[in-house]
Order: sequence, then structure tokens, then C-alpha cells
Amino acid sequence: MFFRLFSYITVFLLLVPGKVLAAGDLTVVPTRAEFNDRDRSKTVSLVNRGNETTTFRIEFTEMGMDEFGGVKEITEFEQGQFPASSLIKYSPRQVTIAPGESQTVRLLLRKPSDLEPGEYRSHLLMYGIPQDSANSETLQVQETLKDGEVGIQLNAIFRVAIPVIVRNGDLSSTFELSNVSVTGLDNNSESSPNLEFSLTRTGERSVYADIDVIYKSRANPEASFLLGKMKDYVVYVPNKIRTTQLPLEIPEDMETLDGTIEVQFYKSENGKKEVLASTLLDV
Repeated sequence: MFFRLFSYITVFLLLVPGKVLAAGDLTVVPTRAEFNDRDRSKTVSLVNRGNETTTFRIEFTEMGMDEFGGVKEITEFEQGQFPASSLIKYSPRQVTIAPGESQTVRLLLRKPSDLEPGEYRSHLLMYGIPQDSANSETLQVQETLKDGEVGIQLNAIFRVAIPVIVRNGDLSSTFELSNVSVTGLDNNSESSPNLEFSLTRTGERSVYADIDVIYKSRANPEASFLLGKMKDYVVYVPNKIRTTQLPLEIPEDMETLDGTIEVQFYKSENGKKEVLASTLLDV
């Protein structure tokens, strides 16, 4: 007699910068839902990019961020962290989507009149029901088994989570860049150039904004070069600080750097740039 054992591993994808998040055969747009001011409803679209009809479940989960920007599921909240899941009604909770088709999930905010001012956050989790489906990607191909043999087949279940944020009241935050340093600029260095920095948040709300690393040489200060960029960078409430390493792309014709590097944390809306924090580093 032969046996076939099936096992599943979970692959989490979340907080990917941009307007579209894709995992396995599931594409989700937008990558976050923010309820501000008078917002009362939002929509999220799920698209099946695979070749088979797949059933997806939708549910809320709670997540926390560490000081390096890592996000994981939690069972206990940190002080100052409040869930949004109890404030949001959503439907449907399970969808079956044919190849190339999409399904819209509607989020409705039910804000109590006595809700305390602050920022509330949960994550909306979407995943395929474990089965031989487009959302399960075989990691080990099972061969024909002989009598008495045991075979194991592993399938990856892709789970996509996007933040759902509710802000209540007149909330604000300020930001400061610190601990900025550059490594790997030496031609003899075995490591690639990296910028390390910390962003400190003070206030009651999180803000998604971009990071630009701009170089200006002393010989030609009028010219500037973009050495690195990060989109949708965020420090979630209640976190106060986040430390990051950002790879730098040095132009090939630039043998050495002799000038200043400016790091900017900024928002860009309707063609207008609002710098929330910046700092200069001599190199």
C-alpha cells in the first residue's frame, strides 16, 4: 500500500509599495484602505490571474510592526494600538473567481458617535482555500509511488494582507530623520552601497510618504542625482521609530562621491511636493 501526504505552507505578502499587490495568482488593488474625515466606504478588488477558478476567503487579522519595518500577526496589542476591525463591515466574505475575472469587496465604516480620537488599524487578509487550485503552487512534484512508499507534496498558500486604517479626529504627526550613514562606497568594499537611516514619528497618526536619496557634488552643485528611492514608507502607530537600509545605485561614471547626500521624506500630491523631514550628509 502506498500513501500520499499533502501539506501546505503559508507565504505572506503585504505592504508592497505601489497601487497593485500580486501574490501567486491573486492580484489586489488598492494596497491599502484609509478612512479619513468623512469617508464612509471603500472598495477592494480581487483579480484571479491564474488559469483555474479559485475560491478566496476574506477576513480581518491584527498585525504589528517592529523597529525595522517587519510586519507580523499578533495576538496582543501594544500600548496605543487600536484595531479597526470592529469598526468595519465588509462583504462578501468568500468569493469564487473565474480566470481573468475580478470581484469587488465593499468596506463600510460604522463609526460610533462616542469613538475616541485616534488612529485604528487592522489588516484585511485574503487567501485561497487550500485545494488543488491556482492559489496553491506545487513546490515538490510528486512522482508515481510504489507499494509501501510515502510521498509528500508541498503547496504554498499565498496570503495577501492590506492595511485598513480609520482616523478619527484632528490627528497630526511630525517626523525626523536621524542616524544617517552610508556604507560600501569604498572601491575596495565587498558590499554594495547602502544608506542606513532612522525615521522618528511623533504624534497620533501614521503617514505614507516617499523617501528620496539625492546626491550633489561639490564640483557641480547645480546638478543632482537620484541614488535611491522608496515608495509608501510608513511608521505605523504606535511605533515611534523605524530603521531601514536602502540600496544605492551609484552611476558607473561616478568613481567617487565628493559632495552631499540629502535624504527626503515627502508627500507628493497634485504635482506639489511636501517635505515632511530631511537631512544632509557630507560624503
